[in-house]
Amino acid sequence: MSVIVTGAAGHLGRLVTEQLLERLPLEELVLVTRRPQALRELAARGADVRYGDFDDPATLPDAFAGGRQLLLISGDAMGRPVPQHRVAVDAAAAAGIGQVVLTSQVNPVAGNPFSAVGSEPGETEAMLQRSGLAWTVLRLGSFAELQIPPAATAAMNGRLVTNMGDGRLVPISRQDCAEAVAITLTTDGHTGQIYEITGREALSARDLAELYADVSGEPVKLVPLSDWMLTWVLVAIGTPWPAALDITAFGRAIRRGHFDVVDPAFERLTGRPPVAVRDVLLANRADLLAVG
Repeated sequence: MSVIVTGAAGHLGRLVTEQLLERLPLEELVLVTRRPQALRELAARGADVRYGDFDDPATLPDAFAGGRQLLLISGDAMGRPVPQHRVAVDAAAAAGIGQVVLTSQVNPVAGNPFSAVGSEPGETEAMLQRSGLAWTVLRLGSFAELQIPPAATAAMNGRLVTNMGDGRLVPISRQDCAEAVAITLTTDGHTGQIYEITGREALSARDLAELYADVSGEPVKLVPLSDWMLTWVLVAIGTPWPAALDITAFGRAIRRGHFDVVDPAFERLTGRPPVAVRDVLLANRADLLAVG
């Protein structure tokens, strides 16, 4: 019986797979993706790479066959994750999978204005808990790597333009998230648990501006903007309209406190503190300074 990783070709799925390969024999892993060709190097090593698409339920019985645990990495296609996740959970139950481990979002409450999140993670959690399957939920904080593009832009322009107001963000690296997921899949005692996987630093806009300046060596001035003005600025510099709306909604969600969650669950799971946001930026400093 195998551990099945969905979304295995994505950023998080690949990192989880690397972590699992340190903990499990290759033959105990099944990697499910809509893009099997993206995992051809793992297939060449003997990994069981299978095609599976939550939008095509007929592909899932074969994709999930022989599994004992399923890692359900949440999708982010607006308006689609809950139906997709319902299809995946139903297919897991039909395949006889014993436990589903779900990656979710910190503070998954109704009213979150971030359109790529909204209330969908909370709806998926509730659906999974009603499914009759054993479950574990890891609510992941905002990925620290997502701070690289705004840091690069701020260093290039000397300004951090943001609508996050007095809100705070608690980033955590994808690598740390992947380690927490892998530990949950390979150790006992996690059934029925919800873990908030976050960093240790709650950062304000001013904190971020100072951090970007320190890492880049360039001065960065904080420029607070309204939601409307931020969207206008983003579109004016060439950001596609949907992306501009998402960036604005993310800042609004931070301003309203939806991402201000600090929890020690990561350290309890791993026995070490999470990597600091500063260290993630420093590790990517060359790319950060290459913009412009």
